[in-house]
Amino acid sequence: MKNILKRIFGKKVKDETEKSHIETDFAVLVILVRAAVIDGSKEEIEINTIKKIALENLKIVDSEIDELIRKAIKAEEDSTDLFKWTKIINENYEEQQKLELFSMVCQTIVSDGIIDPFESNLIRRLSGLLYITDKMAGEILKKYR
Repeated sequence: MKNILKRIFGKKVKDETEKSHIETDFAVLVILVRAAVIDGSKEEIEINTIKKIALENLKIVDSEIDELIRKAIKAEEDSTDLFKWTKIINENYEEQQKLELFSMVCQTIVSDGIIDPFESNLIRRLSGLLYITDKMAGEILKKYR
C-alpha cells in the first residue's frame, strides 16, 4: 500500500496514520470524481466544485489539487465499482464524516443544476454503501436542490 500511495502522491509515507489519512482523502476524491462524471460528461463547474470542496475539507494543499484530481480521474476510470472506495471510507470515517462526504457528493452533483437518472442512482447506491438512511440522504440532498 505504501508503494501505491507513494506513486499517487509522489512522496514517502511516514506512518500508518498518515497512510490512512492520505488513502482516505484520495478515496473521497475518487468518489467526488465519480459524482462529476457519472452523467457522461466532465463539466468544468463540477471539477471546480471538487477542487473547492477538497481544499476546504481535506488535507490537500492548493499546489497539489490539480495533480491529485487528475490521478483521481484516472483511478475512477480504472475502477469498476464504488465498493473499493467506500470500503476505505467505512474503515476510516465515523458516521458524521460519512454524512459530510455524502453532502460533498450531493453538492458536486447539483453544481451543474441538473440531477440526471445516473446521478440519482449514484446517490442511492452511495447512501447504501455508506450506511446512510434514506431519510438522512434525502435531507442532505434537499439542502442542495
